[in-house]
Amino acid sequence: MEIMEDRNLKTELKIGVIGLGLIGGSVLKFLYERGYDVIGVSKSSFNKAAEFCTKATSDIKDVKDCNVVFVCSKMSETLSVLKELENIVSSDCIVCDVCSLKRFVNFDNDGMPYKRPYNFIGSHPMAGTEFSGFEHSYPKLFIGAKWILNEKNEILENLIKDMGAKPVIMGAKDHDMFACLISHLPMLVSTALMKTAANEDKALKMAASGFRDTTRLSLTDYNLAYDMLSLNSDNFNILIDEFIQNLQKLKNMSKEELKDTLFKLQKIRKSMYDENGKNRL
Repeated sequence: MEIMEDRNLKTELKIGVIGLGLIGGSVLKFLYERGYDVIGVSKSSFNKAAEFCTKATSDIKDVKDCNVVFVCSKMSETLSVLKELENIVSSDCIVCDVCSLKRFVNFDNDGMPYKRPYNFIGSHPMAGTEFSGFEHSYPKLFIGAKWILNEKNEILENLIKDMGAKPVIMGAKDHDMFACLISHLPMLVSTALMKTAANEDKALKMAASGFRDTTRLSLTDYNLAYDMLSLNSDNFNILIDEFIQNLQKLKNMSKEELKDTLFKLQKIRKSMYDENGKNRL
């Protein structure tokens, strides 16, 4: 274990960030810039984080005195980290994850809520890029983004607002269905398009911005993509079938129906985003 020395503290609230990839690194950098006392924990990246936090360490036990802990580990490692924290943090510590799925962190395999000895709140910042790793994290990642919380908590909501995001309260089951529709299914569609075109060398040489933008999500970290597919398979199966049905409907429409449908859908899409690409709904 290695720990960097304390810097000057500017607030009384002590925050731990476990996992320093794109999300964790961005949380760490923003909160430290805002003057919070922040401890960064990572087995591999803590040395990189030394200048961006009060302490950088490889030992999870160093979050024991934190008031709030963000668990930003890989989705496949999150449950084990949450379990480990049960013997580290106090009962009034607020612990939140940032996984893109929420049922598996809130409910066990029998559908029963986990009983944790701290104040756990499932969360999911609706922000990210196709890149991963601490080196790609940046403080402004969350500005203008929605941040899903499975229940209300004033301290956590204020921190999220401070990071420039908008807290949205939503249950775990609804979240996983909607996240599948607007985030995970687009990743799969992007991947399917890439697979369809992958062996067409002449087409790939012609590809420009439309193909680039549509296939961007196929660059999603493959471990994360696999976790999305395997942990949310029931919702995926429902939505994939619905998506295929809509493709068939578009295929079989008359010319007039197709033209009218394209116009209506374009109007909905135009109304969703502002000039900076942020969802205005």
